Amino acid sequence: MKTSLKLIFAISFIFVAVFSSNAQTPADVLKHGSDVTFFGVDFSSSKGVILGASAEEMRDKYFPAINTLLVVEKDKYNINKAFSKSDVTYFLSEVNKSNQALDVANFNVYSAKDIKSLDVDALTQMVQRYNLQDKNGIGLVFIAESLDKTENLGVFHLVYFSMPEGKIILTEKVSGKPKGFGMRNFWANCIYEILRSDIQKNLEKKYLPKKSK
Repeated sequence: MKTSLKLIFAISFIFVAVFSSNAQTPADVLKHGSDVTFFGVDFSSSKGVILGASAEEMRDKYFPAINTLLVVEKDKYNINKAFSKSDVTYFLSEVNKSNQALDVANFNVYSAKDIKSLDVDALTQMVQRYNLQDKNGIGLVFIAESLDKTENLGVFHLVYFSMPEGKIILTEKVSGKPKGFGMRNFWANCIYEILRSDIQKNLEKKYLPKKSK
């Protein structure tokens, strides 16, 4: 009996040790030269402020077009360069599916005051709706919170998460200014601005331990 208990404890200890060693941290996701799977932009819980287009148009036409643009013009919307990644795998099917579940009845609002910020629990629920069973490593997604034409601002949550668990490793609220002709290009410019900013440097400064002098 004692031998069996010792064996159980030993197996449990090994399991915990292995699990802990494989758990990703902010340092892992921000590591230069690492790989990532990019899921695109999830608009399914976003709000639109005086956009000049219906919720149905945004859901069925412009949201898919924005995500497609990020792939077609990947040299412009450069995930590798922005986040110092070696290899980026694009996987948009899950956010495209999620975006189709947009609550069109509650999408349009008249003021930023009507928008509730997405917390970590809400972001986690969204990520865990993705089918990640055959995925591993680290995933990256932009989760849109608001597209506000009156303030000329798009607000998003940058989310790094583990796969297949769907556990959030790091999340940061970011924003960009819309610009350009046509609804697709106008709002896609928010992502462009975020990517061309010092996003990687700012994340490292905030989430990585300071080096001793």
